[in-house]
Amino acid sequence: MINVKDIISITVKLIEKYKIIISSMLISAIVILCSIHFFVYSKEAKKFEIAGQQIVELSQNIIKHYQTSPSYWGLSSSEIIGKKMYADNMNIENGKLIGYFGNIVEVGADEKGNIVMPTSKNFVIAYNGLNKKQCIGIGSHKFNKSFWLKVIKMTIKNDTNTQDFLWGHKDYELPIKRKKLEDLCQKDGNSVIIHF
Repeated sequence: MINVKDIISITVKLIEKYKIIISSMLISAIVILCSIHFFVYSKEAKKFEIAGQQIVELSQNIIKHYQTSPSYWGLSSSEIIGKKMYADNMNIENGKLIGYFGNIVEVGADEKGNIVMPTSKNFVIAYNGLNKKQCIGIGSHKFNKSFWLKVIKMTIKNDTNTQDFLWGHKDYELPIKRKKLEDLCQKDGNSVIIHF
């Protein structure tokens, strides 16, 4: 009959004998898990970097096109498509401007892409139909200073919430913090609306 003490003694001896191999395997497993996490995170971060750059390029194209005009009169999603003011990596599908995540992007007086009327000096870019992760990623994107200088406010909108984020606001301040969006963005059907 095998004694429990003998089993423990044999186990301890085996662990002592193979301690280096076991330690190496544990360290290797940790390194592999960290590498996988870093790869997934950096791949995800790259997606939001591309989407953010798309927004910057689109806004720059619009501002450049209208720089000699007294207002943004006539600006709409249709105008963006017709005059090819969209970002290089944007697509057109069925007469709609499509963003990096395959969502519809509207440009104009509002998030529906309605035409900007005479004397209006403002416009919006709306990324519509975003899931929660996309809403959080775009809404809390770290845009550069020159981009932020042109932004008046950002709005997060879905079926249950419409929240404006403004410069200097006590609770809802620009730039938007990721934590604020975790509760605000829903599973699907979110819009990030940037007001210029």
